Amino acid sequence: CDTDTNSCLPLSQQGAEGVLSRPDLTFTWFTMNPADPLDANLDPDQDGNWDCTGAGCVYEPYTNFQEFYAVTDSDFSSPNGVRLSGLIYDGQVVLEWWQFRAATLNFDETGSSAVNYLKMDQSFSNDIRYAYIVDDKDTNFLSLDAGDDEVHLAGNWTDAWDIYYEGSPFSAPVRGVGEHEFGWYLLDHDNDHIAEGTDPTNWDTDGDWMVDWFEVHDDEEDGVRGDSSPIRYDSRQTG
Repeated sequence: CDTDTNSCLPLSQQGAEGVLSRPDLTFTWFTMNPADPLDANLDPDQDGNWDCTGAGCVYEPYTNFQEFYAVTDSDFSSPNGVRLSGLIYDGQVVLEWWQFRAATLNFDETGSSAVNYLKMDQSFSNDIRYAYIVDDKDTNFLSLDAGDDEVHLAGNWTDAWDIYYEGSPFSAPVRGVGEHEFGWYLLDHDNDHIAEGTDPTNWDTDGDWMVDWFEVHDDEEDGVRGDSSPIRYDSRQTG
C-alpha cells in the first residue's frame, strides 16, 4: 500500500464512469495485549492522514492511543508525548490516563462536561453530541439510498437490554433508571455512557465514508469539540 494505490485513500474511484466507492481493503493481523504497551503506538486500520503538502505524500498514523481519546494533535500521539507536553488538569501536570481523558473531555469537578465529544446518549431534543453508527450499504458516495440503512448504534434510541420504558425504544435512554443507548456495547465497554474513543479496527467508525482521522481533526480545528464527530454518522449531502 503506497500513495499511488487507490485503496489507501478514503474513497476509491472505480472505472471511467467516476463511481466513488469505499476502498478495497485486505485483512491485517494485530494484537491488543494489555501487557504490551507498544500496542498503543500501532495503527492497524490505517485511518490516519496523508500529508501531501510537500514534494511527496507522507502518512501520519492515527494510533490506537489516539483512537482511545479521539485526538490527532501530534503532541498527544503517545503516552510519553502526553507526559512531556506539560498539559495541566485540575492544577496538576497530566501523568495518568484518567487525567488525560478528563482534560480532553473537559470534565468539571463533578465529572460532567457540556462539550463531552465522546458522550453516547442524546441528553435533550436538539443535542447533537451522541453516538450514531450506520451501515448505509451504499456503493457509490454520490448516490444516497437510505432505504436499506442499518443502524448499529443510536444514542437517541434505547437498547432492549435493561430497558425500563418498554413503550419508548425510539427515544433516548434514561440513565436514572439504568437504560442504555441502542447498541451501546460497540463503543462503551465500561458502561459509563462515554465511548472508548473511535474503533481501532475500523477506518470509518460511524460509517459515513469519512476516515476517522479527518473527522477528529476537523472537530478539533474549530475549537468546539463534538459539533462534528467520528462516532456520529453525518449527512453525505454533496450539493
